[in-house]
Amino acid sequence: MRVKLNFPHTAKLTDAISGESLDLTLLRARVNEWQQQLQALSAKRVLLLSPGNLEWALLDLACLDSNTLLVPLPTYLSEAQLHHILAAVKPDLIFSSNTLQLEGFRPVGNFHHLYAYQCERADQALQLPPDCQKITFTSGSTGTPKGVCLSAATQLQVAQSLVERISIKAPRHLCLLPLSTLLENIAGIYAPLLAGGEVLLTDEFQRGFHGSSLAEPKKLLGLISSTQPQTLILVPELLQLLVQACQHGWQAPASLLFIAVGGAVVAPQLLAQAAKAGLPVYQGYGLSECGSVVALSEVNAATASLEDLATVGKPLSHLQVKIVAGELWVKTPFLGYLSDLNAQSDAKPQTRQEATAADETQGWVATGDLAVMLPDGRLQIQGRKKNLLISSLGRNINPEWVEAELLKNGLLQQAVLVGDARPYCSALVYCQESAISNSQIKNWLAQVNQSLPDYARVQRFYRLSAPLSEASGTLTANQRPKRTQIAELYQAQIAALYTNDAVTDSVQSDVVAAASAAC
Repeated sequence: MRVKLNFPHTAKLTDAISGESLDLTLLRARVNEWQQQLQALSAKRVLLLSPGNLEWALLDLACLDSNTLLVPLPTYLSEAQLHHILAAVKPDLIFSSNTLQLEGFRPVGNFHHLYAYQCERADQALQLPPDCQKITFTSGSTGTPKGVCLSAATQLQVAQSLVERISIKAPRHLCLLPLSTLLENIAGIYAPLLAGGEVLLTDEFQRGFHGSSLAEPKKLLGLISSTQPQTLILVPELLQLLVQACQHGWQAPASLLFIAVGGAVVAPQLLAQAAKAGLPVYQGYGLSECGSVVALSEVNAATASLEDLATVGKPLSHLQVKIVAGELWVKTPFLGYLSDLNAQSDAKPQTRQEATAADETQGWVATGDLAVMLPDGRLQIQGRKKNLLISSLGRNINPEWVEAELLKNGLLQQAVLVGDARPYCSALVYCQESAISNSQIKNWLAQVNQSLPDYARVQRFYRLSAPLSEASGTLTANQRPKRTQIAELYQAQIAALYTNDAVTDSVQSDVVAAASAAC
């Protein structure tokens, strides 16, 4: 089903560096130009391999408007992940910001600084839902990306609900996350345009990113200062950066009206620090299967109570939610996973019991997130159901809760709790500042431990020499830790944290003297 784009006359796209700005007339003309190009190349399934810029947004809008299947990908996928996706999607056309050498694809030109490659093989069969317009690949819990199928109508419905919830007329939005991240794609491009706003776009280097990592924070801060945006979307790590920058003298632009933060559990104390620094922060929650955003707070952290800061707000107006055995379920027109759809032909027939269970859950997505719904309808997200650690003493520990506490003052940029089937908790930590000593980390962990129950206290830590990242396969696209991969990669270091003679050198230390005491 084709969904016609309808933006107010004030909507526009702007290159934040060059100043090139496309008002609605020019935007439509450029989108039409891309649609003609797609038609000339007989494009049915388009794969876009680029970190994102003005042309990325135009091609994305061209595909959305024409209901052409688009698969947006970041540039830092591993070779194995890329080949997995190519085999799953079977694209007939690839646009890439870099030159490619892929078997079965031939170069067909360079369009607006994107290299085009056409499949040499005849059209291949692919099982897709009738309304599938976009496939977004999540990092998932394994190294094999999972394709989430979404309709154009679902994406625009989420964007329209965000326009209603945020309620800022003609916002000036600066895109900081990669555009292949569904959250920035829908909430950072579609929603501002539907509100008649201006979307500011840059390439990854101008934002200070190298691949999935923020390598030059000063560039990002300088970009925010120079563009004077009204709205931003941040993951917790970027919010920490802004808070730290404010504490060291950086002045956030007075233009800022709304900063959405999501992707992982955020400690209320970090939100409070952001508010104290003058950052208008609103916490949200979502997942790709639901079109990126499920709930968004309507309360500015600056005027929020601690209870407010612990919630992600009410669900968006078009969604229904319920709590099933402590897990959040969302009713949404999710079209399914690509891998599941193409495995249906090999599936065994359902039993009557299985068919009945499927009918009862039809249209509902089990998020895998533990949640509580307050009497007024607001949601508190309490971490991933499958991530619960169970100590050898039988205590259930939610790692996201402890990790949020460890990250709340900005000393640590990353923290991953370990300790499943172990007598006490330990953590893998990363500090961006090499000048921060192990003693400082120990003192901070000891301080955090005072606010935690004994079974959740961090007794030892391992200091990472490099940050976890999506490129290394240790973070998802939303910057959540991929715990299985982390546990495998640091297996020896984690094991050493639970030996009586654990090394206490520059990368590993005891937090307390009695390291063997049970938490």
